[in-house]
Amino acid sequence: MRESLDFTALSALVERAAAAVARHCRRPGDRVVLALPNDITFTAALLACMASGLIAVPAPEVTAEPKPAVLARLRGIVEDCRPTLVIVRARTDGCRTLLSDYDGRFVAWDDLIQSGGPRESRQEAAGRCAVALLQYTSGSTGKPKGAILSHQAVRANCRQVAQVYQEGPHDTAVTWVPLHHDMGLVTGVLRPLFSGYTSVLLRPRDFVRAPLSWLQALTTVRGTLSSAPDFGYGLCVRRVPVEDVRRLDLGSWRVARNAGETVRANTADRFTAHFSPAGFRPEAFCPSYGMAEATLTVATGTPDEPSLRLEVDRAALRKGRVVPSPAQAVETPSVLLSSGRPLPGTEVTVGGPHDDRTTPPGRTVGRISIRGPQMFSGYWSASVEGSDSGTWHDTGDIGFMYRRHLFVVGRDDDTIIQNGRNFYAVDIRAICDSIEGIRPGRCVVLTADDHMLQTPDTARICMVAEVYSSLSSSRTALAKEVRRRLADELELFVHDVELISHGELPITTSGKPQINEIRSRFTSR
Repeated sequence: MRESLDFTALSALVERAAAAVARHCRRPGDRVVLALPNDITFTAALLACMASGLIAVPAPEVTAEPKPAVLARLRGIVEDCRPTLVIVRARTDGCRTLLSDYDGRFVAWDDLIQSGGPRESRQEAAGRCAVALLQYTSGSTGKPKGAILSHQAVRANCRQVAQVYQEGPHDTAVTWVPLHHDMGLVTGVLRPLFSGYTSVLLRPRDFVRAPLSWLQALTTVRGTLSSAPDFGYGLCVRRVPVEDVRRLDLGSWRVARNAGETVRANTADRFTAHFSPAGFRPEAFCPSYGMAEATLTVATGTPDEPSLRLEVDRAALRKGRVVPSPAQAVETPSVLLSSGRPLPGTEVTVGGPHDDRTTPPGRTVGRISIRGPQMFSGYWSASVEGSDSGTWHDTGDIGFMYRRHLFVVGRDDDTIIQNGRNFYAVDIRAICDSIEGIRPGRCVVLTADDHMLQTPDTARICMVAEVYSSLSSSRTALAKEVRRRLADELELFVHDVELISHGELPITTSGKPQINEIRSRFTSR
């Protein structure tokens, strides 16, 4: 279904929705869960909450038969923030059954709009609550946490990115990423509203079924801005044939933001080579780094400037040292792609876990800490304190700074230690993804004990990966090939290789593996 609204029509729709929502939520700061699809209803509901002094809570769309991962995430959100109201797209009789412990109200969007009417002034209502929304984290390693984002933080991040990307009314964004995730929300709704440009919203399931639809939309509307995680670019390379590339025109695409997961140089190269016949320019590729706790973006590449690459000695990197080396100078080089420079007003340091926040001599790898005006205020219903513009937030990610660029190599809890050397899961996954028969992006490496970081040398290292249903060789032979490649290329010795069928790997609603569930299900065998 195609819908289109200009800002005047959207404003009128928001007024009606705000009046209706205010009838259900009487207190400033009441939470309203938006379990809505990637369309205008989500945008209008979000703005209605903000205009009424209520806290919007983006959540996965509720359908008649929700997937287990969607239902689990929705339950986690509702249990944590205890909303007064949950807005769904259409009447879903099963909502009360699905969320039996929820004592608030469900309302369908169409019913909500029909009950709209006059309300108090926007300035008076909105001024009662400084919190704009709760953005829940992906929950890949545990229960999702609701990052509290103020109106001030949201505006700050929109302003920062608009300055770097030079965004304005001349731009058109195309977004297929779910709006209940930070990337989709900010790039598909908040930044277009802040800078006054057109936003085209696609359904995530349409992209997954046919990645070409994303590129066709960019061609049709002459899109200039679009974001996707690394797997999205890789999926386009694998699923869009050369004959379809020739019918595309990507020459207007000036900011191709890659974020949400580790950015791979190989992905950038393959995407650029595959789609250059359609006019895609390598300098449009903008690797970025961000998180819900920072509204979205912390660092990013700059349009019209090639992404900074760094060839480093892989053996030294395993020991936590960054040694820039030409590819021909070492036996095991790694090509790392920068996530860009920190945004204006944002500070990034790399150091010890909590106390040492300066980059150690010799460019060693350390934990990444950030601060800036876009930072969250804390986690909802959690004992963990948050951050603000003046205090440091320890991200749990690890990386290093080089020439004022941030390089992210993994997460602290995503590091395997064997024989005194560090192995970053992103490197392991990159090799596994290149093995014929393994489904790219559906591979997890972990240890069988409860702690992935600082594991003893004797810890049992396991790898779990989905395989294609059309696998021609036996799973035993493929498991042997996986062990051989990891031993030859990384000198990593994997004890167990668990190959599973398509769809068996537990994932979050953002497509990230659910580490704790995978560990419980597969390493206990």
